Amino acid sequence: MKIVLSDILKGKKRIALSGHVRPDGDCVGSSMGLYLYLTEQFPEIEVDLYLEKIPASFSIISRTEEIRHTLSEETAYDLFICLDCGDEQRLGPFAPLLRQAAHTVCIDHHVSNEAFADVNYIVPDASSTSELVYNLLDYDTMSLETAEALYMGIAHDTGIFRYSCTSPETMEAAAQLMRKGVDTA
Repeated sequence: MKIVLSDILKGKKRIALSGHVRPDGDCVGSSMGLYLYLTEQFPEIEVDLYLEKIPASFSIISRTEEIRHTLSEETAYDLFICLDCGDEQRLGPFAPLLRQAAHTVCIDHHVSNEAFADVNYIVPDASSTSELVYNLLDYDTMSLETAEALYMGIAHDTGIFRYSCTSPETMEAAAQLMRKGVDTA
């Protein structure tokens, strides 16, 4: 089931995002891509991103220093969006965010996903969660920084477009992100 971003954001004031433990390129790319887009396009909504420490190589993505690595005492959100994570246990220390949120959404491409959120956008045929996030966003308002994060996530989970999960749709998404000015090198 595809979701409409404006529908899930309606009436929300505080949103938390998180992904799986030991975040890889797709987890970081999809999480940062959505985080950047939400903070740029919906400044009236407070958005926090929680991930374990990310590899230094992923810090080329803009604003990764804003990622929260620990929970504060106040962890209740109107909406929790889980990215690139197949089950609650893979959220690790950030699983309480899922349990305490008023509403939950999961965006993922893993066939093993347990559909554990209130709303689940799970497409096992997609190359990556970053490709799914790309499909949810308004391309015309997407910043270069958002495009860079999503491109990195797609490139990571496709083995730089060599793995069998790379589809024509994946290549079209990558081409559109490149048109935003992504430096693919």
